[in-house]
Amino acid sequence: MIPALLGIPLVEGVVGSVVGSVVNCFAPSTPPPPASSSSSTSFTPYLNNAAATTAATQPSLTGSPTGTMRSDQWSGMQTSDLKSWMTSLAGKHVNATDATGRTISGVVNGMQQLGNTLALNIGGHLVSLSQLSQISWSPSTV
Repeated sequence: MIPALLGIPLVEGVVGSVVGSVVNCFAPSTPPPPASSSSSTSFTPYLNNAAATTAATQPSLTGSPTGTMRSDQWSGMQTSDLKSWMTSLAGKHVNATDATGRTISGVVNGMQQLGNTLALNIGGHLVSLSQLSQISWSPSTV
């Protein structure tokens, strides 16, 4: 019984080092920022870093060579952003799908406003956004 008790510190040391190395796997790779006087700002550098990383990884619709957007996405956009996005499609090949599933394909020649409705000129045909459920775009190969 006494030899078993003598082995307890050895087992504790081995278990402690294993647990310590597992904990180190989950530790942040960058050292924490210096402690500030206010406890409410202790996470601010991490939050700012996360926000900057998220903003940097968000694709810009106007700069994307390819992409897809659904009607529920563009219906939530501001009019100026929607016009900017539609204008950026000029010269790109699009596949526009209407509510019935029919696909309209071609190169976008521009964007027009028809009263209160915005429309794309796809291969010479005006197609209102209100008729469409999805638009996919890619660089024109022509």
